[in-house]
Amino acid sequence: MTQSETEEGYEAAYETWQELDADVRANGGVRRVSMWDLRYLSGYQRLKVNVVATISAELANMGLGHLPAELPRNQNHYVVVYKIGSEAGAVINAVRNGSSSEEAERALRKLNTSDTIQVDRENEAKLEELAAKVDELEALLKGFREVLQA
Repeated sequence: MTQSETEEGYEAAYETWQELDADVRANGGVRRVSMWDLRYLSGYQRLKVNVVATISAELANMGLGHLPAELPRNQNHYVVVYKIGSEAGAVINAVRNGSSSEEAERALRKLNTSDTIQVDRENEAKLEELAAKVDELEALLKGFREVLQA
């Protein structure tokens, strides 16, 4: 890392491609990464056409894909890095290729019925119930105030 990069407030998030891969795995197979970090890992100073092609190839060698499909050449931009064999990878592959594979169907079904969605639906129902109870309490308080003022 050069002195000017340190002065600009940049710090490398990863020292090796393996660290990036481990971070992606630790975050559910999907991670948002800056192009600066990918450039740093590649060892180059500028994101030229051949450099982004090298980065893309290195990600693929690690079993990682990226969105957008064409890496930006601006080090201040971010990309989403994902495990190719993951459920996210199956969905992305289905969207990109118009695939109707069983993997894509399974991934989309899991996405649509995930525990998080179920918990959100349950929480919404609880909030609606709580709001109704608050309305009842407000009505009771209004009645008490009227009795006390009379």
